[in-house]
Amino acid sequence: SGGEGSKSNKGGVFKTDRAIPGLGANQLTEKGRQIGIKAYTDALQRYSLRGLLDRLVNLAASQQKGSSMVDVLRHVGLEGIGGGNLPAVDTNAPSKPVVNWPILPWNEASHTDAEASWKHQHSVLLNELPSILGNSNTNNNNILPQLLQKCIALEDDHAKRVYKSKSRDDARGVSTVPGYKDVHIPAEKDSVVLAAKEEADKVKSDAQLVGDALCVSGVTRSRL
Repeated sequence: SGGEGSKSNKGGVFKTDRAIPGLGANQLTEKGRQIGIKAYTDALQRYSLRGLLDRLVNLAASQQKGSSMVDVLRHVGLEGIGGGNLPAVDTNAPSKPVVNWPILPWNEASHTDAEASWKHQHSVLLNELPSILGNSNTNNNNILPQLLQKCIALEDDHAKRVYKSKSRDDARGVSTVPGYKDVHIPAEKDSVVLAAKEEADKVKSDAQLVGDALCVSGVTRSRL
């Protein structure tokens, strides 16, 4: 049916709260909605996979010879996942009509408790597994390589986006502000850009360390 609250047949435009709860009196294109979904999905997966990687790095540092892959998977709460046994996600669950103000990060128990932090990251990871793994034939032998590949790819993508954002600002600045180059550090030398690249390199290095220490092969092939 037509109307202000319905999705337009031309251009895929959502209008007001009637189309999407919380939209208010605003409009949202389908393209914008998909971009937003991808951004939040990438952020959630990056957060949870970094937690997985940190836990595996700590395990590798204290690893004793003889631990099996089942032991490793048990340590990170992924034992028995695969072969069609992925957690179910209810895609038809209704949106909450009321959005509550979240607890501030520094008031969360996980802010000072590594185990509490991992517990939350693990719960997010389980929810994201169907999206990360898709229809791949996942089993105890290949689930960690797939997840670590995704972690590397997301971190690399993040670093590239940071660089792209700064270089785009540089191009706009040069074209609109006289003397811009004289007072601004270019993207390739910017400390934030360099830090993002260093973090991406560290993730790849840590993933390889985990692969070598825990006998997880094929972890450094990027997967987005």
